[in-house]
Amino acid sequence: MMKNVFFKKLFLFAGIMLAFFSSGEPAAAAWQTLKGSEIYVREGEVITGDLWVMGNEVKIAGQVKGDLLIFADELELSGKVDGDVLGVTGRTRITGVVAGDFRGLSAVTQIDGVVAGNLSAAGTQLVLGPQSKVGSLLSWYATTWLAGEVAGSALANGNIFNLEGKLGGDLQVGAKQIVIGESAVVTGDFIHPAGADPVFIPGYRIGGERRTAVPKTASALSGLQGVWFLGGLLAGLLWLLLFPRRWRQILDTRLSWHRVIGFGFGGTLLLPIISIFAMLTMVGLPLGIGLFLLFLILMFFGELPVYLLAGRWFCGLFRKKNGRHPAFLFLVGGFVFAFLKLIPVVGFYLALGGRILGNGLLLTYLFWREKPGQALSIQA
Repeated sequence: MMKNVFFKKLFLFAGIMLAFFSSGEPAAAAWQTLKGSEIYVREGEVITGDLWVMGNEVKIAGQVKGDLLIFADELELSGKVDGDVLGVTGRTRITGVVAGDFRGLSAVTQIDGVVAGNLSAAGTQLVLGPQSKVGSLLSWYATTWLAGEVAGSALANGNIFNLEGKLGGDLQVGAKQIVIGESAVVTGDFIHPAGADPVFIPGYRIGGERRTAVPKTASALSGLQGVWFLGGLLAGLLWLLLFPRRWRQILDTRLSWHRVIGFGFGGTLLLPIISIFAMLTMVGLPLGIGLFLLFLILMFFGELPVYLLAGRWFCGLFRKKNGRHPAFLFLVGGFVFAFLKLIPVVGFYLALGGRILGNGLLLTYLFWREKPGQALSIQA
């Protein structure tokens, strides 16, 4: 049973990657697909199986007997989803029931219903209303107002945090302004940053220990990652401005997904092994050095093509793809993709899939000259 669940999630994340970088539909036949400007699943309507939704305004008042994968400007869920909800939305409101987890990127999230599993998301504003019930919480929001009930532990990062509800476990807050209201109940420990000075309204209850988090100095690895990201953006912009024609040819051509993904897997997994094997022989030493240098190029620049695709996809959601300069799309895509990689679990698969896809596109850019035949378009 656990094996089947694992493979189901694996295919779900593969569907996310395919959706993120294309305008096509998931390949799995089990998916139910709904696309359009306004999508409405009426009360009493039952959809059996996993549901893929892409639109502007999405209202689900019925039942989805499976997982919900969504990319939309606005999601209003007053019905029930028996599985998980994953995706990217501009605004999310849940007054119904999510039997599994809610994971995604949502600028404004309001929960007035039930999320039985883990609520892990990022955005600008999170509101858990008085009637809300959540299994556990993991969030990155600028502003968080928690007035409902969290059955387990909660980890909330951001700037402003306000607690008026009940937590059944530990509460760890990484905000600058923290207010613990008079009706707040924390069964476990309350942990906050050493520099913060929480405001406690008389009447609150904390069952465990109140303590400050151990201050962490910025690691050299975090700084290196930031420099790497900014350096990659600069290098990609220069590359795009100096050689725009070739990239337009690559992105506007109908390329084979199998070929691009094959190049990506080969460049990511096989290229370092082949280069080391070649360097062990005197005859293949120059070849091995060349292949290893190519591998280093992929490690430094392999993710950059994905930024451009991500920008085209993101701007396309708001019908602003046409007329945008590729440099603008590249910058937008870089920050969007970096933000998406922060999403727990989903972010790991996005990073892995983005690396493989980017390496495949980069190798195609460097070496492929044959005009592909009729194949799936990679346009975002």
